Amino acid sequence: MNRKNFLSLTSLGMFSLLFPGILFSRNRSESNTANVNVLLKQAADLRKQKKYNQAKQIYQQIITQFPNEIRAYDGMRKVLLSQKNKEWQVILLLKGALLLNPNNIELKQRLYNEYFRACLGNKKVKNLINFNGRLLSEVKQKYETFVSNHPNNMNVQKQYAKIIRLFDANADTQNPNQNITLKNHRKLEYKNFKNRFSLETTNQLETRLNNLIAKPHSKDRKPHIRELYKLTFQKLRKQKNNTEALHKAVTYFNTVEKNDPLFLKYIRDMAKLQKNYDVLITIETQNHTIKNNFWSALALLDVYIRKAELENSSIPAVGNTLIPFLESQTDAPNKKFELNTRKIKINILSNQLENAKEKILTQSKSMYRISNTHTIDRMNVLIAKYYAKSGDSTGKSKILNIVVNPSSYIDHPDLLIRSIALINQKRDYTKVSHIQNLQKLIIKL
Repeated sequence: MNRKNFLSLTSLGMFSLLFPGILFSRNRSESNTANVNVLLKQAADLRKQKKYNQAKQIYQQIITQFPNEIRAYDGMRKVLLSQKNKEWQVILLLKGALLLNPNNIELKQRLYNEYFRACLGNKKVKNLINFNGRLLSEVKQKYETFVSNHPNNMNVQKQYAKIIRLFDANADTQNPNQNITLKNHRKLEYKNFKNRFSLETTNQLETRLNNLIAKPHSKDRKPHIRELYKLTFQKLRKQKNNTEALHKAVTYFNTVEKNDPLFLKYIRDMAKLQKNYDVLITIETQNHTIKNNFWSALALLDVYIRKAELENSSIPAVGNTLIPFLESQTDAPNKKFELNTRKIKINILSNQLENAKEKILTQSKSMYRISNTHTIDRMNVLIAKYYAKSGDSTGKSKILNIVVNPSSYIDHPDLLIRSIALINQKRDYTKVSHIQNLQKLIIKL
């Protein structure tokens, strides 16, 4: 017995183990075919619930009754591949099915699809196939026959074009990390996929989105809904239709996913740009209810502070109730800095200027030797706010002089001026833009 006959018998043996009754089964009445769709739906649902053994039994039942039902083989393939290293079993399944159904073109196509996959990286399975010669060349020849026999089958045409491209690129013989042709094609494919909706209008994107939302709920559909919301938002943002962009982001947050950080950022950016703090308070309240951590509470407190600054008023009592929670969550130096700066802002807003000054001096002492320009300038702006609220325009304008030349003010008798000098003594001056940005922020006050 040669190896080819042995592998054929092995395939048939594997197939008979999976479907013991099929070798002796008779054709069933066509009246039973109506049950196939129901059984396939049951098996698919069980597979999605990861009840693979139960799904397998249903697929076995379908194949036993209807040996040419290709959808059952597709389902059985998914069941087998739910476990690792079962690719060879899939090939044996299809080979065994072809021995009993040699004229089933769909089974032949499925089998050569598995060969095709083996060509592109699964060396273990490729060795088990034990084909003398270039296996991808054999797959290509088989698909030429499929194409000639089914010229109107677009799926076969598309697969054949892919096989030709990979054959010409030597994808089966050359290391993919060194295959320049393959890498360039993948880059182009990614770029085209990313920009596939770039020419569509906002209305066209809306239509796509509404059609998708109208379909039955599916976890697999959720990423596509997210992408269309994202693209619609970006389109509206680019058109400077900020009100509608904010509405779109809020709709996604409220109806699709509240834990999506990207859309939370979209809402924050749009609401701040439009100074629509009432909407943002609603969203941040929901976000804090879900996450209930230091950063969610801080984000909510910041909105209350921003709204109070806009209205030139104190923050409401509900904002102050966040302080004890934040204090209980302050377990790192960066959190302590964030909380202390908010307390200073609240004191300034409430005209509690002595308390604000005391907190500024205390916080400054912990920053005398730091070099982080961003953190330093946050403190500089906060001190400028204190001077502005105090009506001390001279003190506010002097801050930039101190920042540029802190050594001249190290021994100044005014404790606040001395603190500004000490927190700026180690700052990085390599980027002129930092001073320019600080100047803009102070002028705005």
